[in-house]
Amino acid sequence: MTGLESHDVPAAVDPANWELRVTGAVADPLRIDRSWLSTFPAETFTQDFECVEGWTAAGLTWRGFRVGHLLERAKPTVQSGHALVRAMDGEYACAFPIERLASAVLATELDGEPLGVDHGGPARLIPTESESDCWESVKWVAEIEILESEPTDADTAEALALSRIE
Repeated sequence: MTGLESHDVPAAVDPANWELRVTGAVADPLRIDRSWLSTFPAETFTQDFECVEGWTAAGLTWRGFRVGHLLERAKPTVQSGHALVRAMDGEYACAFPIERLASAVLATELDGEPLGVDHGGPARLIPTESESDCWESVKWVAEIEILESEPTDADTAEALALSRIE
C-alpha cells in the first residue's frame, strides 16, 4: 500500500496505447513508446508526497527517467524557456520553466512495482525539488510541449486541480 490517494481514471486514459510526444520549439520532435523510454538511464529516489488536500504519503520510492534526458534528445530551441506537460486525458496540463522541468523525473514505478494507472501510470511527472505543489505531479503524461513564451494561467490545470479539493 503506497498511502498515495487516487482519483477516478478518466475514460480517455488508455495505458495500452501510451506514448510520449515531445513537441513544440524543438529541433527533433520525439514520439517515445515504453521500449524506447527504457533506453534512458533510470533513477530511484524516495520522498514524501504532500497534497494540498491535507494528507501526506510518506517515504514513496519512485523510479523513472530525468526529463532532461528527453530534452537533450529533442533539442529545444535557444528561444525556448518553458514547457507544458499534458496528461492523456486531454484536460490536464501543468507549466514549468524548462530548467525546472529538466530536473523532474518521469516515474514509471512506485515502491518497486510498475506504476498503476490509478496512480498516474504508465508515466507520471514527479518534480523533485521540495517546493513543488502536488498538482504539478502530472498523471498519465502524454506530451511535453516546449514553448518559446511563458504559458498563461489558462494553459495550466492549477485551477482544475484545486477545484477537486473538497
